[in-house]
Amino acid sequence: MKPNVTTPTPIPTALVLAGLLDHSELGGAGGAVWRAEVVSARPVRPRAGWHYLTVAIARNGEAPSASPLMTGILSGGGRGVKPWCECRLYPEVRTAGGATLDARAAGLEAALVGRFGEIIPDGGHLMAEYESPGQERTHAELLLRVPPAASYLGSLMFDAGFRGAFKDWYISEGGHEGPRKLQANKSPNSAAARAALREHERELGDFLKRRLPDNLKDAEIVRTAQGRARRILATIRRIPRR
Repeated sequence: MKPNVTTPTPIPTALVLAGLLDHSELGGAGGAVWRAEVVSARPVRPRAGWHYLTVAIARNGEAPSASPLMTGILSGGGRGVKPWCECRLYPEVRTAGGATLDARAAGLEAALVGRFGEIIPDGGHLMAEYESPGQERTHAELLLRVPPAASYLGSLMFDAGFRGAFKDWYISEGGHEGPRKLQANKSPNSAAARAALREHERELGDFLKRRLPDNLKDAEIVRTAQGRARRILATIRRIPRR
């Protein structure tokens, strides 16, 4: 009689990715070193391969922060779809000791998005919500027709390697209504990457030629975004086109 061998249940891809994120180093402003702490990862029912994710931060052996830096859904993909994440970033975080941390000024929004750029493969994407409190800057920029890659959240994703096509969503992935989100893709291949970079270059170049709005507040928003656009254009022009 052959022995009864039980085949191990494979770990969902989303949990593998969450494991890569958990305890990973986040380089903050001024050389400060933090770590990402995945404090919750639970299945999204009835979706297959989707997990609700809550990411806190910690440093110097401290306990995870009392409030998250990020919440969202992480999907392992499947059936031709690459892994993706839909998230909300929190620019202020309450530490384990109860203090309020300006996570944006500390560079932690950028560092966490950068880490997602390392763990999500080519062909995947990241969606960041911009309609909840704390992300009004991106909302205002997109309303003023700033190119998505030059918006605050868009520039974080571009810098993290999400340099394919961008899309502004009102209906979230899967048909669930929700707040507006900005999606940035990783191009699946070199031809798609070249095409996306050409489109970014064209769109950002046209944006820099635009006249500033008459409204002083709007003009300052656009001027700041144009500064990002110049920096991103310089990055694009340094990328070899093969």
